[in-house]
Amino acid sequence: MKQLIITIIGKDKPGLVEQLSDTVYLNHANWVSSSLSQLGGQFAGIIQIEVVAQHVATLRQALTAIEDLHIHIVDDHTQAAVPYIAQQLTVTGNDRRGIVKEVTQHLTLLGVNIAKLKTDTRSAPNWGYPIFVAEFQLHTPPEIHSDMIQQQLEQLADDLTIDIETVS
Repeated sequence: MKQLIITIIGKDKPGLVEQLSDTVYLNHANWVSSSLSQLGGQFAGIIQIEVVAQHVATLRQALTAIEDLHIHIVDDHTQAAVPYIAQQLTVTGNDRRGIVKEVTQHLTLLGVNIAKLKTDTRSAPNWGYPIFVAEFQLHTPPEIHSDMIQQQLEQLADDLTIDIETVS
């Protein structure tokens, strides 16, 4: 079996996920994992599928023929797993330019890999300004403890709240 990673972006409309899933199914592939979102009127996503090698070419052709979607397909060349500790990091603070840049810069310096990132800006009606929330799923080297990450990130700004917990 071959593993493929497919990225998709295009104007959002009803039926896109069904169209993608039909295409995967009709071309003898299995939908393994995905993350799909609607952002600013656009549909964006990433899908991991597995397919027998003999069906790869027809699957690629069928996916790229879907109208109004930009689709990019790559082979999944996953290397041997490196040991890590899974952690959940939540950063909350007054919305301002540069929060993601600052947090990711510090995580990179610590050798922490970001497995997933979800951000949102929420209204804070009692305070009169927007609140920024970033939720990170981290893969942390075993020698980097959560208190080290927390200490490093708390130096960024007084208005950021940093919560980190190990995921079992």
